[in-house]
Amino acid sequence: MQTSAPQLPLDFFVAETPDFDNFVVGTNQELIARLRSVALPRGASDPAAICTWSGHGCGKSHLLSALAARHGPNALALRADTAFPEDPFVDERLLCVDDADRLNASQQAWLFTAFNHVAQAGGMTVASGQTPPASWTLRDDIRTRLGSGLIFEIVPIPQDDLPLALSEYAKRRGWRLSEEVLAYLLSHSRRDISSLCQTLVGLDRLSLAMKRAITVPLVRAFLAETDYDAKH
Repeated sequence: MQTSAPQLPLDFFVAETPDFDNFVVGTNQELIARLRSVALPRGASDPAAICTWSGHGCGKSHLLSALAARHGPNALALRADTAFPEDPFVDERLLCVDDADRLNASQQAWLFTAFNHVAQAGGMTVASGQTPPASWTLRDDIRTRLGSGLIFEIVPIPQDDLPLALSEYAKRRGWRLSEEVLAYLLSHSRRDISSLCQTLVGLDRLSLAMKRAITVPLVRAFLAETDYDAKH
């Protein structure tokens, strides 16, 4: 007889605050080390720009948010789908520009002035996109400036390595991911590492709140109430 899925009393799928410590590093150790070491004002040998690129679900937004949070009020976090400040002569010395490859003409004009202003003040611009910066459809003067610094591809976790990566992620949070739950997740949930880790976070919170072990029925109920199941 099949066990019915438990009724979820609340929405437990709240994204965990991005941090370097809750990012699954994989083979991206050099990038993480470089972002962790960003200091302001930057040293004489430090670049004025760092660019990262990858496909969907590899952690670009996570890393830029973590970097901005690390520098607090000295950082300005921007996205292509949000409004930019009117004045490009900003007080912050760290610009984090997510989806920089999708900036419109007015955003590009703002960034050109802001980049130069921040660089002259000893600051840094960190940008992300889905392809290498040389292919971003931006003004040449902006693309050149962004591409003049360090460029990192965020390498996704290989599919064959997902079981170990997820097991280690759960272990760091203090619980053991059973083989049954792992197999169910990998066959019924999105298979990008960002989605899978957020699912583990939500399951952890739900398990603690309901005082229930993380079992396949609990996972089934959780996925049914989130956008992170395989049908999306």
